[in-house]
Amino acid sequence: MNGYTYTLVSDALTYASDINQSPRGETSALTWDVLEPFVVKVCKDMRVKACPKDWRSCYIYREDFPYVLGWIGYGDWRMSGSRTPMYIVQARTIDNGKYDTYSPQFFMKMSANFDVAVRNAKKFLRIMSPQELASTRLQDASNAVDNVVDVARTEFAEIRGKVIDLSEGYSVIGSSTGQGSILLNELRHLMNSNHAFLDSTFGEQLIDFFDKQAELIRLKTRVVPMWFVRVYERMDQQVFDVISVGKNRELKMPTSGDVTRYTTDTLPEDLMQKLSVLNILQANDYVDDVGFSAGDGMFYVVR
Repeated sequence: MNGYTYTLVSDALTYASDINQSPRGETSALTWDVLEPFVVKVCKDMRVKACPKDWRSCYIYREDFPYVLGWIGYGDWRMSGSRTPMYIVQARTIDNGKYDTYSPQFFMKMSANFDVAVRNAKKFLRIMSPQELASTRLQDASNAVDNVVDVARTEFAEIRGKVIDLSEGYSVIGSSTGQGSILLNELRHLMNSNHAFLDSTFGEQLIDFFDKQAELIRLKTRVVPMWFVRVYERMDQQVFDVISVGKNRELKMPTSGDVTRYTTDTLPEDLMQKLSVLNILQANDYVDDVGFSAGDGMFYVVR
């Protein structure tokens, strides 16, 4: 989604702690006097919670969902016109056609009327569907998979430089089977024939060269479908919402795919084993053939 920034509740609460420790000036105190009734009303009517975003706005969140629903505030966020302060609702579900899609204001509804602002909050501050939730870090998971290919490509380039100096533009990978070079085919034949090279080190490097070439080809052509898994508590038990996010070589954003909900007792063993590995990783870490940890109970698991 162009221009929209997804904020984790855990990050919002950490930032709120820092805000609360900062001294509040006279201007911010006056703004809070107007903003506080708005925050209280929204939280009461929607059964949600709020934490400070800055001196004129608050994040709105639910304790059972990893991302904030958006934020509400009081002030002037307009880019032109009257500088009169207004009530603001900001959410990913808002399309404000008065502004460009890359502008922060594109995701804002503004009103001077308290009741209208409350209605805007109720209408637009909504949790994501499982499919949308799965899409939030999908690109990061895809990049983590691609990074494995980049590492293999770098390792192959290093050993290539030790084995043979090829002019720029002359591919040592060739076709998908790696059979593009007559010279390399001859070297491979010598190696497979147990040829005794004059320099034994060269023979060892040649073996390493073809191993890394084969690995690079495998990684570049492999299919890496994933499951998106959200782990959370529901009715005093741990549950796992699972949805497919890719069947082809490139991970695809899920659309209306079915969500399968498991408990600890029903979760497939292979999925449980991989989640056990991912659960001990830091957020944004990736283990090849296992998956990517998005943090806050969200994982992309290799199928």
